Parts: sequence; C-alpha cells; structure tokens
Amino acid sequence: MARHGRGRKMEKARNSKLAWRGLLREFKPYRWRIIIIAVLLTIANVANALIPLLLGNILGAFSPENVRYGRYFLDVTNLALGLDWTKVFIDFGLMIGVIVAAALLGTIAQLIAIKISGAYAYNLRNKIRAKIDRLPLSYFDKHPHGELLSIGTNDVDAIAQTLNNTLITVVSSITLFVAILIGMLLVNWRLALVALGMLPFVVIITLVITKNSQNQFITFQKKTGELEGVVEENFSGLQVIQLFNQQDKQLETFTNLNDSMAKSNFWSQWLSSFIFPSIRFINNLGFVGVLLVAGVTNDVISLAPFIIFLNNFMQPFLNLGQISANIQTTLAGAERVFNLLNAAEQEKDPEDALTTNDHVVGEFCFKDVDFSYNPDVELIKNMNLHVKPGDTIAIVGPTGAGKTTLVNLIMRFYEINGGSITLDGTDIRNYSRSALRRSVGMVLQDTWLFKGSIKNNIRYGNRDATDEEVIEAAKAARAHHFITTFPGEYEFILNEDGTNISQGQRQLITIARAIISKPKILILDEATSSVDTRTEYAIQSVMNEIMKDRTTFIIAHRLSTIKNAKKILVMNKGNIIETGTHEELLATNGFYAGLYNAQFLGIDDSQETVD
Repeated sequence: MARHGRGRKMEKARNSKLAWRGLLREFKPYRWRIIIIAVLLTIANVANALIPLLLGNILGAFSPENVRYGRYFLDVTNLALGLDWTKVFIDFGLMIGVIVAAALLGTIAQLIAIKISGAYAYNLRNKIRAKIDRLPLSYFDKHPHGELLSIGTNDVDAIAQTLNNTLITVVSSITLFVAILIGMLLVNWRLALVALGMLPFVVIITLVITKNSQNQFITFQKKTGELEGVVEENFSGLQVIQLFNQQDKQLETFTNLNDSMAKSNFWSQWLSSFIFPSIRFINNLGFVGVLLVAGVTNDVISLAPFIIFLNNFMQPFLNLGQISANIQTTLAGAERVFNLLNAAEQEKDPEDALTTNDHVVGEFCFKDVDFSYNPDVELIKNMNLHVKPGDTIAIVGPTGAGKTTLVNLIMRFYEINGGSITLDGTDIRNYSRSALRRSVGMVLQDTWLFKGSIKNNIRYGNRDATDEEVIEAAKAARAHHFITTFPGEYEFILNEDGTNISQGQRQLITIARAIISKPKILILDEATSSVDTRTEYAIQSVMNEIMKDRTTFIIAHRLSTIKNAKKILVMNKGNIIETGTHEELLATNGFYAGLYNAQFLGIDDSQETVD
C-alpha cells in the first residue's frame, strides 16, 4: 500500500489539562470503589490522628498534677502509688488497637487500589486498540508505528505503574492532612497556627519545581516514542541496513536519541528531587518555630503529642513530593494517550448503510473523482471510469502514477475529495465498510502474515472455512506442495510476518487466503511479483479461473501478465491517459507502447511524464 506524506512530526501541544481531564474521565466506572478507598483511608487517618492524643493522655497521667506524690516524680516506686494504672493500660491498649485498625484499613484500601489500577490500564489498552481500528489511514501516514507502539505500551505502563501508589497517596494525603490539622488545633491552636504558616512556602516550592520539570518529562516520553520508532524500523529493515553497510549511521541515530532521552530523564529527575529536601527543610524550620512558641507559652505537656502531629503534618506534602516524578511521567504519557484517543476518526457509516453484499455484482463507476493525499498537491482530478461486472481491468503506469491510490479509493481506505464512486449504482459511501470490504479479495505486493499455523493464516480470509477448503485454496494457489514439505504441514507455525519461509512462499499463502474468501471483486496489486516466472504462469492460469465472472483490478509492472485484460488503464500523475486492449494500445504507439518496448525490447522511448 502506498504511503504518502509520512513523517515523524510530533505533536507540540503540551496540554496537562487534557491529560487530567482524560485521566479523571476514565475513573468514572470506578468512582464508587474510589469513594470506598477514601472512606477507609479517612477512618485510618483519623485513627492515626488519635494516636498522639492517646499518647498525650498517657503522658498526662505522669504529670505532677495527676500524681499524689508529685515531689517524687522521678521515683518510679512512689510514682506507682499515685498513678491510675487501669486508665493507663486502657489508654495504652486502645492506642495499640487503633494502630492495628489503621494498618488493616490501609491494607484493604491498597488492595482495592491495585484492582482499580489493573482494570484501568486494561480498559485503556482496549480503548486504544479499538481507536486504532477507527482511525483513517492518513493518521498512520503521519505517525510512525513505533510512536503508536510506545503510546500503547510505555505510556499505558507508566500510567498503570504509578496509578496504584498515586491513588493511595493522593487520597491518603488529603485525608491525613485534614485529620492532623484538626488534631493539632485540639492540642494547641497557637502551635497549629505556626505550622500553618509553613504551607504557603511548601505550595510555592512544589508548583515552581513541578512546572519546570514537567517539560522535561514530556520531552522524555516523546523521545521514547521516537526511539521505539527507530528500533522498529531497524528491526524490520535489518537486511537492508547490513546490505548498504549503514550500521554505523543507524547506531549514530540511535545513540543521539538515546542521549537526548538520558538528558531529559536526568533533568526531569534532578528537578523533581528538589521537592523532598525543600519540604523537609521547611518542616525543620517549623520544628524550631513550634519549640520557640512552646517555650514562650510554657506549654511543655502538649509539646510531645504536637511534635508527633507536626512530623506527620508535612508527611502528605513529602509523599506528594516523592511521587511527583511519577505523576509527571504519568501526565506526559497520558497526554499522548488522550491525544491519540481524541484524534479525528474516519467518517462513520450512515445509519441506513447497506450491511449485506449478497447482491453485489461488481459494476463500478467513477464520476468526476478528485483526490489528493496532501491538499496542496493535486493527484487525481476529474477521473471518470466505468467498469462492467466481470470485467478484468489492468492498471499500469510509472511509479507514483496513482495506481494503488485508485484501489485504495475503491476500498475506502481513503475518502475522495470530490465526485462519486458507485458500486452497482450505489455510492460506496452508502455501504458499510465491512460489507464493502467483504465483497473484495485483495492480494498485495507486500505480504502480511501473522505468527500462527499456515492453516490459520489461510483461513484468515474466511473464518468459517473447513480444513478441506483450506487445502483446496492452497492447491489452487500452488502452495500445497511446499506446505506438505514442512514439519506438521498445515500446522507448521509461521514466525511473525512469515520470516521463516521464503518471500515467494509467503506470497502464495496470501493468494490462497484471497481465494478462500470467495470474493465477488478481486484486486491484485503486483500479486505475483515475488514468485519465479514458471510459478507466475501457473498461478496466472489459476487466477484466470478465479477471475471468471468477477470484476478484477490488476495492478502490474510485468506487462506480460495483463495481455489478456479486457481493458488496460494507463495512468500517469493521477490521470488515466490511455485506455484499450493490449493490441489497441500497442497500435497507438503511445505511452503504453513505450512502457512495453522498454520492458521487452530494451527500447526506452517512453515519456517520463505526461502533462
């Protein structure tokens, strides 16, 4: 399939609001479970806030006012005579119980959060996969495959890995902050005001550092996508790279991207690392301020529980500081994910679209069709063509003439810019895409096979086909003989893209796949380009049988394969410049004749372009 306008252009938008909106929107199915987590963590944090109060009661029991023999405060024996040990043990036991209950509730909340994060990532991947099926091919022309793979793997993984801890940390930090603040006010409101005075500094520092590090996190995620694109291309083109001795050049490209990733990762992590020590520094200043106020007010009894509160008071901010790097990585990845999920989709089928192809006979009519991949570069203009049912139409022309484009328009891989294409008198846009494409069998020059048995690869064209039908299709495609030489024969497992068999064998299997689909319309895009001449003639005889009573479009550079076509279309620069049979076109001594002479007689007198 031709690819036009493909590039590595990356989105420049850095929209954290988009990421936040997308992440929160995907939380809707789990809102009740999040509420349960919030309730559990609120109870757990309230329980944790009670611990210093209970400790204060215990310590208060040892104060001189509560002991009968206060002058013997340091004398444990005499002290014991004046203490209410029952109350002390009750408070102590209650404190232990509160600690255990808080830990138990936190563990339950953690388990629920783990399930939410797993389900969240699972559903997000499903949405990305479904979205890809709804995107127009023009989207893939502009976005490298490695970038899309990175979004569906690295970015979703980043979200899944941080979601669990982030969810617990954020909810817990909010509830813990509120609980501790109330506890501090109950113990000593003057000291609580000193602690609250530190908050503006904490918030300012966090916002400044986060803002500066966010750009680096976004750069890192995007460079990761670029790197995966390069790696994916290098793997698929490894033989070409070695053939032209481009290993050093590709290694240089990889190294430059890797260095860029390392630098952005360093700066993002380095900037984020300032949050924790900055908050700790402010927290230590808070300790000094509390001690000074406590000394001035001579309130030593409430100092011990308040110090515990103060130590925990900054804990929510320290927790958020520690996960800030993960949060920013998640936001950077989420922005890319939701840019993909919000991308413009291909036009939907009309509600009254034809969903059956039972009555398709294969009459095509192009009327004033305009199309271009790039709005600024005109390709097909005012094309008119009538193809009768059962006709065999050959399409020839130089590279880039628009041959494959014509087929892409028939299949609605791309939408036309103007005019109409009708099938049996009905605009193809009034067919559902599935009904239209079920009517067509395609064999492309670029084979595509998946990892699995040969039988399942052939059956991909018709999932309901029996084993006998698979074998018959393979025989028709002249593939049966070599398949029986493999271990397991039709159960032989192909590697991804069929790399453990020859290119010609791959082509024959894809032809068998097209045969078994029993199409009403057949499209052959250089279908025999990868097989030897003898096999090509054998396949051609089979194809002649298959093409009977079927409308067939043949794209070919080997002009010998199209001599018997009922009509030959000669294309150049997106226009049909000649039509006729093989003999008629040779007789006119025009563009086609030039192509034919160049191929078979070694006479290159064809025009390179026709304006």
